[in-house]
Amino acid sequence: MREVELLLKMRTLGDALGAMRAWLDHNDCVPVDFDIRRRGSVLVVHITFKDDHLAEVFERDFKLPP
Repeated sequence: MREVELLLKMRTLGDALGAMRAWLDHNDCVPVDFDIRRRGSVLVVHITFKDDHLAEVFERDFKLPP
């Protein structure tokens, strides 16, 4: 199992969640855990995947560069 952490701005939450849902559905993937917490003005999304490969691809597709 592998956990992916994403940082989102609150104003982009709706669009980001829609894109994540479409990606998960397209890849026939149900996360083991999906959690969103607020850290100041940023939202921290933690997603745990059963399949490490899907986690890597998801992270590549959604993680913002530093």
